[in-house]
Amino acid sequence: MVLITEVEDRKIVKPYLGGWRNKITGIEYLNAVSQTGPPAKNISWDNCCSIAVQTVETKDGTTQSSYNKTTQMWRTDCNVSNIKDKYMTPKCYEPYDEIQWRLDLNQRARIIQRNYRIYRLLKYMKECARQYREIMKECKRHREERIIMYRKRHEQELLRKINPRSRADFNMLFELIERWRRDRKKEINARYFKGTQRAENCFILNKTVEMYNVIDKFKQRIREQYRTRKRVKFLKINSKPIQWHGYKAKLIEMITLKTQKAREYLSIFNSLSNDNLNVEERMELLLMLKKSLGFHICICAFDLIYLLDQEIMLLSRGIKNLSLEYLRKRILCDYLKFVANSGTCACTNIRKGFKDDPECEEFREPLEIKTIFCKSCRKLLPCNRFSAHSGLKKLTSCTSCTLLKEQNYSYVNFEPYIFILNYIQAEEKRRRCFSSLAFMMQSKDIYYLVNNIWQNHSIISKNIDIYLLRLVRYNKCVEWSPWNCILLTEEEAEIHYCIDDFTKIYSKSLLHQVLLKHLAAKNYFK
Repeated sequence: MVLITEVEDRKIVKPYLGGWRNKITGIEYLNAVSQTGPPAKNISWDNCCSIAVQTVETKDGTTQSSYNKTTQMWRTDCNVSNIKDKYMTPKCYEPYDEIQWRLDLNQRARIIQRNYRIYRLLKYMKECARQYREIMKECKRHREERIIMYRKRHEQELLRKINPRSRADFNMLFELIERWRRDRKKEINARYFKGTQRAENCFILNKTVEMYNVIDKFKQRIREQYRTRKRVKFLKINSKPIQWHGYKAKLIEMITLKTQKAREYLSIFNSLSNDNLNVEERMELLLMLKKSLGFHICICAFDLIYLLDQEIMLLSRGIKNLSLEYLRKRILCDYLKFVANSGTCACTNIRKGFKDDPECEEFREPLEIKTIFCKSCRKLLPCNRFSAHSGLKKLTSCTSCTLLKEQNYSYVNFEPYIFILNYIQAEEKRRRCFSSLAFMMQSKDIYYLVNNIWQNHSIISKNIDIYLLRLVRYNKCVEWSPWNCILLTEEEAEIHYCIDDFTKIYSKSLLHQVLLKHLAAKNYFK
């Protein structure tokens, strides 16, 4: 079987729309329209490309720009000149040396240099004057700030003497009384005979006893406030939320039911201890507290209800002349006793029975793990009740017993020496010397170092104002220690730190004194 295929030729005859031929190569180029299909009917030939559009016609030509020139003639006296022409006439010949002498460039350069140096010197003087004014202004401001700080420190000391709050404040008052008594007695012995001296001594004794009585009243009041804060301390501790650090060290707080209950008990205690309530508010508070204790059958609740009934009866009868201070103190003490035992009280869960772990609801302070036995008062006390200093080899007496022993001799105001010690520790922290012996020193050590080693005065200016003295490093490149310090005023200490070589500034006798004091301090604090 033979399959016959036929191919039909349907090619179109493209019209010739024109073109051009390269004369050198002989290649013919047709227009673009002739390379597409046959033209459509009713087509506009305006949008079609042509050779006139696709080529650029160039023409070659020569031009000459105009320029100005003079017209010369055969006559010498006739010349039409241009406006831009320059007329130059020859001068007399001048040698090079005369030209240099006439111009005098070296003298002009010297004038310029001299004026520039004067300008630079004036500019430098103005800059130095500006810096000097700024330094003087800064020194004045620094001096004023130092005076203000000095005055504030004295004002704070006066306020502490007027209203003492701590043991250091009372020691300051006792030391002031002792100094007044000593100075007064010295004056009496220098001015009067024996008969008058006895009379004046009797007056001093009576005045001293009177001042001690006033201070003792302050101490009793502060002691009572301290006891109240100590009794309610367990409630404040349990009122704080539980804290821990969670994801990305974020602080997380959790308030438990025990915390809420402790806060409620604390608010009731604050209301009971408030003396500014009127009779109606006080009666409402007592009745509310009595009602909340109705379902308790423990002994602590019965004692508290008995005291509440007494105050309610006295207030309802309008008894005003009778003082209720002691009754209210008893109510506060019994209320705290009831709160301390409420966590393990069985009557709070009569219907449910006892709890599996009653200690989880008990309000108490955290127990001290590290304790030391005091041989003086025969008590087992926590470590924070003991203070150490360089003269001790072993902790045997608590702070209270140590103070009682010291008060038998004399009262010493350690406040200025504590300030000096804090200044030393702050300076060592700023220099990042955390292993320095300054952090092991106590106020008693600084007292001995200032008074016994350095004789309570600056070694340079002999200034005896304890509020201006500072114990600074002798060698600023070595950490502070009792055998690497020097007693100076604050201004002298700033200058001392700027000295690199002491042998060029200090005398040999002064350096020898410093060396002896360092050896004495090293022997004592070894």
